[in-house]
Amino acid sequence: MQSIQFSEYGKADTVRLVEADPARAGSGDVKVAIEAAPLNPSDFMLIDGRYPFRPPLPSPAGSEGVGRVVEVGAGVTSVKEGDRVLVLPSGQPGTWQQEIVVAERFVVRVGRDVDPVQLATVGINAATAVLLLRYGAPEPGSWVAQTAANSGLGAFVIALARRAGLRTLNIVRRPEVADALLDAGADEVVVSDDTFGAQVAEVLGDAEVSLVLDGVGGPVVAGLTPFLAREAHIVSFAALSGQPIAVPPMHLTFKNLHLHGFWLNNWLDSAPRAEIEELYGYVIDLIADGALSTPIEATYRLDEHAEAIAHARSTGRDGKIVFVTGPAVTR
Repeated sequence: MQSIQFSEYGKADTVRLVEADPARAGSGDVKVAIEAAPLNPSDFMLIDGRYPFRPPLPSPAGSEGVGRVVEVGAGVTSVKEGDRVLVLPSGQPGTWQQEIVVAERFVVRVGRDVDPVQLATVGINAATAVLLLRYGAPEPGSWVAQTAANSGLGAFVIALARRAGLRTLNIVRRPEVADALLDAGADEVVVSDDTFGAQVAEVLGDAEVSLVLDGVGGPVVAGLTPFLAREAHIVSFAALSGQPIAVPPMHLTFKNLHLHGFWLNNWLDSAPRAEIEELYGYVIDLIADGALSTPIEATYRLDEHAEAIAHARSTGRDGKIVFVTGPAVTR
């Protein structure tokens, strides 16, 4: 089978398309024929050697995807052959290939007919957005600020916040993306430039932000802290800038701010199976009903991996890059 693998950490030029022997599903395992799999920043962090775990090399890449079950091992009860399933992130990547064998815990059955390319982004981004918006249990009408707003996860946050009656303050680096975010339901968009503080002050007036979702790191959160409510929550779930999150001690201490780190894998490792299925069933229904979607910029075949990776790692994109194994390739 075709498999995109890397053989050294920190060396992107070792990523290759190889022919690998298909694995069999052992006891408690599920074998899935992949239909679609996105290229995520976390995938590149793994390849670059900057992720919390390092699978043995050479290793297949790809942390999430969607596909059809082609084999189930002994003891598997939640899915059967022919079911479409989400493949959730685990300690062993491998969705950038034609087939993957994973433990039953890391697949969730899809009970509705949904575009597999849209489904492919549900495993990480949609689930993360749902869980992030639970921090501090913000009341309807509250302001939620997010960095990296022009991202697949940011689109989910905007849609889910609007459904919950929350207002979103969306922080971007490029002013030209503001109109698209506003059209997608964002309440306000500000640019992280030299006028950032003045922009935020004009938007909020006397209001304050109760929840900050930070996927960038660096000084942006520090610029937000004067506008945070007492007991506000700050959640760091990524650091696209490569810099640590910055929170001035004065605001952290006197406003009694709550700073959290979030990694979906930790939740997947500890949540009861019923809770995992409930959350993913909820977001699958929203995708199927058209209430949630993520912008897709392009899809590629596995044998176009070099172009796909270059596109996904480029700046200025306005949508996700996704591998597909079928004929539906778009640019």
